[in-house]
Amino acid sequence: MKFSKLLQWQREIAHFFLPYAKPDRKNIYLLAVLALVMTASNAFLIWKIGGVVTQITQSQFDQLNTSIIVIAIIVLFNQILQFTQAYTLQRVSLHFTNRVRGRLLEHILQLSFSINHQIEKGDLMARLSNDIGKLLPFVINAPLNLFSNTVIMLVYGSILFWVDWQLALIVVAMAPIFYFSQHYVAPKTGYASRHSIQENANLLIVEEQTLSNLRGISSYNSEQAIRDKHKTQYETVSRWVLRAGKIRILYNAFFTFLVYFAGVIVIYSGVASIQSGQMTIGVLISFLIYVRFLAMPTRSIALIPIHLQASRAAADRVMAVLRMQPEVEDQKNKTILNVSNGEIGFNVVSFAYPGSSDLVFNNLSIDIHAGETVALVGPSGSGKSTLALLLLRFFDPQQGAISIDGVDIKTVSLASLRKQISIVWQEPFLINGTIKENLLLANPKATEDQMIKACRSGFAWEFVEKLEQGIDTIIGANGVSLSVGQKQRLAVVQVFLRDTPILILDEATSALDSHSEQMLVEAINSLRKNRTTLIIAHRFSSIRSADRILYFNRNGAIISGTHEELVKTVADYRDAVNWQTNHSTCD
Repeated sequence: MKFSKLLQWQREIAHFFLPYAKPDRKNIYLLAVLALVMTASNAFLIWKIGGVVTQITQSQFDQLNTSIIVIAIIVLFNQILQFTQAYTLQRVSLHFTNRVRGRLLEHILQLSFSINHQIEKGDLMARLSNDIGKLLPFVINAPLNLFSNTVIMLVYGSILFWVDWQLALIVVAMAPIFYFSQHYVAPKTGYASRHSIQENANLLIVEEQTLSNLRGISSYNSEQAIRDKHKTQYETVSRWVLRAGKIRILYNAFFTFLVYFAGVIVIYSGVASIQSGQMTIGVLISFLIYVRFLAMPTRSIALIPIHLQASRAAADRVMAVLRMQPEVEDQKNKTILNVSNGEIGFNVVSFAYPGSSDLVFNNLSIDIHAGETVALVGPSGSGKSTLALLLLRFFDPQQGAISIDGVDIKTVSLASLRKQISIVWQEPFLINGTIKENLLLANPKATEDQMIKACRSGFAWEFVEKLEQGIDTIIGANGVSLSVGQKQRLAVVQVFLRDTPILILDEATSALDSHSEQMLVEAINSLRKNRTTLIIAHRFSSIRSADRILYFNRNGAIISGTHEELVKTVADYRDAVNWQTNHSTCD
């Protein structure tokens, strides 16, 4: 691949990510200045070393002490410069990576549900961690290396021609070989690196799915199958990594050979010049050191296309996510939603999930009155949870409007909409932290007294107070140290703290035993007072207290009525109730 094409990609990718580096532009300018100063300092150091050699060979010992002191001072100065340069570059790199990583995570949160349908969690983790680290060559490393190494080459190259133009021509004659070698190696490295990055993402997918399903794997005795799958994927990653590594190692070996080959020719020609009296041993040694120092920037510039090729796939993967558009966004003229009653309306709503032509709802119209408790029941896949997702604006319908207190929810900000709605999911929203930290997610301003009161209202205090650290107890990722019932009760406590006018219960009791369900139902009955409540459930025992039931058929139709009315008029509903009642009796 042409070097010009790579530089074009570098400019495009650098331009995309440049805003994340701009806050550190002063430090980047400092790095450029440090590169200039170090080049001049090293050039002077090399010349002084050659001078010392000449003084020794010519027995000029009276000046030797001064020269050695000067060299020591320059070496100390160079070490200070190198430390400053390395530390500044590390700071710039960390700041840049942190900004991109934070922006990528923020964007993923904005994409919300839509990204789950397109990219696996493990792949997203790879983009957040591994891929972002590979952006540095495009935005910071390559431009700085190109600048500093070009300066070094110009300075040292000029010195070589000034010392001995004939020997300098021998060194310059190697340049085409360097160019053509990278021209051959860069595409092969890029090809292998792109595959290794993607296969590593696939490996993380396997690992993420394994860690998320430990109980299922153990219960099915699938440990060996998972180990085999992981081993196979790891071997695939290893093959591509080794392939890319082999190419880089061979290139480095070839480059080193050329440098030493050039050095041998310079020594052979230089000895002849010494014998003829045209050059001193000190000048030849200085020349060789300049050649060695010139080889490093030459090698670094030659490696730029190889590094860019290796990093381009990672940059493309990060950019692909950042360029994804959310399914739902705030309108420019958005307003703030203030709910006084909690009346909900679905007006001629038609909706199909992105990428699907199958309508979940077709011209759906429903009115839910303020303070009313409405149960949504029906077969799996009939659209019950979809209704809640539309109300929360995780998706927008293709047709029709959804309103709260007569206000179209598309016209209000997402933050103000979701601030008015609390939801208890079948899988509670719990992070790896203390109970207090999880409760503060619901209401960051809640006091400890308010949290304890909410725990009592949600029937959670009876187990929380028995914990050694109380509300300061760490519950682990997803509340792993708690039972299913305890996690659900904490989710209800979160809703008490949010204190919103609209409440959604999405299969909140489906995974509970009878005792835990009864306790949770009591908490929910207390919670839904004076609130508009939607209960999504399969268990008919949990919805008998609802003011109204909406029964979802598989054909998209929704039938409204009380439990008694639906038992009498809807055969599917009656059959489902009888089946569940009979099986409950058998149990």
